[in-house]
Amino acid sequence: MKQKKHTFLKMLIISLCLISVGGSALAESYTYRAGVLGGLSTLTGGDSAHFSLQNMYGVTFGYSPSTHWSVDLSLSFHDLYDDSTKTSSFSIGSNADNAIRHYKASRLSAILNRNLMSVESRFTMTIGVGGGLLLWKTFDPIHDTLLKVLGARNEMLDFSSAEVFLSTGIGLDLKFSKRTSLTFNLYADYLTGAGTDFANEVNGYRERYLIGSQFSLNFAFGRSEPSWASDPTWKRPAVLPRVRKATLRDSDSDGIPDATDKCPDTPQGALIDKKGCSFDSDNDGVVDGLDHCPDSDRLAIGQIDIYGCPIDSDFDGVPDYRDNCPDNAVGAEVDMDGCPIDDDKDGVPNGLDDCPGTLYGVDVDKYGCIDLTMLSKPMIINIDYPSGSFEIDRRSRERLRQLARVLAFVPEIKLEISGYTDNIGTSKANRDLSLKRANRVRDFLVAAEVDSDRIKVYGRGEDNFIASNKTAQGRAKNRRIEIIFHK
Repeated sequence: MKQKKHTFLKMLIISLCLISVGGSALAESYTYRAGVLGGLSTLTGGDSAHFSLQNMYGVTFGYSPSTHWSVDLSLSFHDLYDDSTKTSSFSIGSNADNAIRHYKASRLSAILNRNLMSVESRFTMTIGVGGGLLLWKTFDPIHDTLLKVLGARNEMLDFSSAEVFLSTGIGLDLKFSKRTSLTFNLYADYLTGAGTDFANEVNGYRERYLIGSQFSLNFAFGRSEPSWASDPTWKRPAVLPRVRKATLRDSDSDGIPDATDKCPDTPQGALIDKKGCSFDSDNDGVVDGLDHCPDSDRLAIGQIDIYGCPIDSDFDGVPDYRDNCPDNAVGAEVDMDGCPIDDDKDGVPNGLDDCPGTLYGVDVDKYGCIDLTMLSKPMIINIDYPSGSFEIDRRSRERLRQLARVLAFVPEIKLEISGYTDNIGTSKANRDLSLKRANRVRDFLVAAEVDSDRIKVYGRGEDNFIASNKTAQGRAKNRRIEIIFHK
């Protein structure tokens, strides 16, 4: 313990010896400095602890980007005792035999300093703010074991932490010579609690301020240019008298006279090299400076417009060289391959489809909406009936399914279904057969979810022939179903 108490005194004696080596303080500045430090520190701000001022030591490194600002990094070590016999935290020294706690800490700080005085002065003053990390542990001084405290989740923890702190301080700097100086700093650190995990009652009584004073002996290096008050004047660009130069011919106005221009017909605006020749970074035939797309894909070469950009004939955002569908209608939504997207599969792509949710299989107009023109005139269905049959053939079933899908969108439309026959057989038999055929069509539509109240059926028999019954083809046309639509 006695040897530790004399650490600060030894460093002070070394500093005073170096003063005798000093010379005059010049206005030269150095970018970096390094040094050793020593001093006194204490903990305060707790409920009842009395940490007296104890020795501390460490190293420091500084960087000065300008004559008015500097950044100091330091690493220092602190060894403090909570002396139960003391009445004040600001007494110097303590008896470890009377201590109830032993506090060890390593302090790593970064401070931004502002110089308040002229750099040409031997004596300067600074103020600084910053922060850092304090790695500390609290021991039982008798058994040299870590103390335990209650954690935030009611568990027992070591009374130690790596805690973030905020710091402020003032400094006085005395230059001995061109490279050596002695700095005195007063600082106060606020321990924020960031990095700790203690219970609230522990945070309530523990110390939250580390206060210290320190001397540091510094050695400067990394010499920069001398700093003089008149530097701004000297550094101003000289105003030279304007000399009129002889006019040199430059046909392409690229800044390179024709006498030395290897490419005298460079287009205006093109980027050129020192020989007056243009660049074409992407080798697409359009020179840099005039190329609106200077990073065109090599695969696009041969399909480039006059501005140096890949051609997109259908304006869908996918250039032709990778467009699998290069003839899309303007406005259609496309996938990454340039092909139109048609979510409802109606043949009208998204972006041009005014009715994008059309049911699959329903006829639509050019706008993608259901084509209701089919309801403006009677629908004639020539069902391929075997003789005497009223069953619907497969081809006609699909046509009726499509009709049912359309009718689902226009519930106000009503239907009249009329069945017709040829002239083979008696009139009564043909009328009965035609009614069966009309009822069969109605039943099919009802099964396809068309409301039966919307449908009326009629058996017309041999009435209203639309073709001659003298040929098989004519008779087939007369065997038909006619559907009339109305509101």
